[in-house]
Amino acid sequence: MRKLPIAAGLKGRFPLVQIILGLILIITLVILIQSVFSAPRKSGPKILYRIPEPATSMAITGDLKYYDFIKSENALKFALLVKGGVSGREVKKGVTYEIAQTMSVWQIADTLLNKVYTGESYDCDRGCPEGNFNPGLLPGGDLAPTISQKYEWVKTYEDCVKSIGHDGGQLSSEQNTKRTGIRKCVSPDGREFTQGKDGWTNFVGG
Repeated sequence: MRKLPIAAGLKGRFPLVQIILGLILIITLVILIQSVFSAPRKSGPKILYRIPEPATSMAITGDLKYYDFIKSENALKFALLVKGGVSGREVKKGVTYEIAQTMSVWQIADTLLNKVYTGESYDCDRGCPEGNFNPGLLPGGDLAPTISQKYEWVKTYEDCVKSIGHDGGQLSSEQNTKRTGIRKCVSPDGREFTQGKDGWTNFVGG
């Protein structure tokens, strides 16, 4: 009989404990949801994002997640549904948008549904850009090195010859070499090297 007061006291406290645990759970969920919809980065440049004509919704959300513009594909899909679903608006294809990794999912969704960048035009008649982002990005969202940064290791004629490849670069023709007795190499970043000489000059086409 002496245990009854204690048991009654514990029983009276259970509802209060449940309320506190429920509040903690709700607050935790709110924080997690806010985190998922928040911007991935606190600083970063504005990027031009081109959406090709054949791009699917999955490709768009996948691209933006892969390059760190959003934390969750489902979060962006939800934001697009909320912002565009009622009015029937959709993301336009074959156009360019200006976005940043400092934008929240809601801001990204609003941009894709309402704003089209009218600056640089992507004319695919002569071939589309290699990537969908300008400036280029690496997987994970960091800025890709510029062509100058990528080939800053080129210091000599021999380096220049090794650098010729996918990004461009060229050697002087055999005909020109026979005529002048000089071998030249132009690196992908537009610097001209002469065999047997130190240094380089800016290449002038012609």
